[in-house]
Amino acid sequence: MVPEQTEVLIIGAGIAGTSLASRYDQLGISACLIDEATGPGLITSGHDGAITHPALGRTASRLHRISIAAYRIVESEWANAWISRGVFVLSKTNTNIDPQAVEEKLKLLGIKQTVGEYVSRLDALKRFEVDRAGVWFPGAGSLNLGAACKKLISGRKNIKTIWSKKVAHIKNNNGIWHALDAQHQVIASAKRIVLANSFDTQKLLEPYEQKLYLKPVRGQLSIFALNKSSTILKYIPKVNLSGDGYCTPPIYDEENQHYRWLVGSSYDENQDSLKPNHESDLHNRKMACGLLEPKKINPDELHAVDYFVGIRCVSKDRLPLIGAIPNMKNIYVVTALGSRGLLWSTLASYVIPALTHSSAFALDRLARLGLDSESLAVLSPARFLGGAFASNSKPILPVASKAK
Repeated sequence: MVPEQTEVLIIGAGIAGTSLASRYDQLGISACLIDEATGPGLITSGHDGAITHPALGRTASRLHRISIAAYRIVESEWANAWISRGVFVLSKTNTNIDPQAVEEKLKLLGIKQTVGEYVSRLDALKRFEVDRAGVWFPGAGSLNLGAACKKLISGRKNIKTIWSKKVAHIKNNNGIWHALDAQHQVIASAKRIVLANSFDTQKLLEPYEQKLYLKPVRGQLSIFALNKSSTILKYIPKVNLSGDGYCTPPIYDEENQHYRWLVGSSYDENQDSLKPNHESDLHNRKMACGLLEPKKINPDELHAVDYFVGIRCVSKDRLPLIGAIPNMKNIYVVTALGSRGLLWSTLASYVIPALTHSSAFALDRLARLGLDSESLAVLSPARFLGGAFASNSKPILPVASKAK
């Protein structure tokens, strides 16, 4: 039985799809969420140790300004969801660091001291028991991404869900988009459709000769077991660390009587196997040692008791794809979010409603953050589809109402 038609179809119930569905519900817009899994956040968005913090680039590019704006939304909307609050981004070295130069760079990137602050090695030792200088983001953190997906859509009256149904085709008839199964039977229909289903976005667009140039990057997290007597425990700080990889503070497992220490993750380009492998585990052991430098630990003392493997979806320029498909009506994408799913999904939850419904609430929120059509054009899928943005004066967003 085909469900009652909603205003928007969302294909994919990972962090991108559930964030968007939740925002539509907040705006009083009905959405139908479809996923081949048995519930939300069960595939790549299913792990319980995601961390989020702003990107620290070498220059204040348009992309970095957008990522800082997106982070400000995450910081305010996810503050109560963090398992462990704060992320300390490690410096590459402890030598030849000019604190004033670092602080000037943070200003250049638009990072105010209340958002991120430089912490010297001596201060890091006192505050975090970390023997490295770095940048502290007090409003960042780690969270259970799968649980977050569930919470986003739980009890929402404007969200309909369809589980265990794979959308194999999409078709537009008389201005209505239909999601079809492999037998071309209608699963659900709506005037507008958003593809938030990672690589399958490309498959659904192929019949329309729209190529997004997506590629897989496999990531494996390792969960190491540490006994209470392990000497390694005293070297691990009680804050989230990010550098060459990342780790979260150990959590004691009462049932198995040991600490679980999550470290990750591998970055295996053009690989899409979901099976854990020994090579990635070795990589994560070395990464764990690197995160704790200059303290020395023996990687052979680390034994993984669990893993999480996910496949990142990445575009050829490594930027996310958020926006409308040019020259097609009422079809939008949120994909290629790479390693920053929560960051870009949260931003997309404002950008897409601004496009689909000219939402004053979404437009004003974006305007307050200094985001407009010109700045957001860098994320548009039009950059891969005939260069539409270079030659088309049509903006990515409707004209924003004046921010109050």
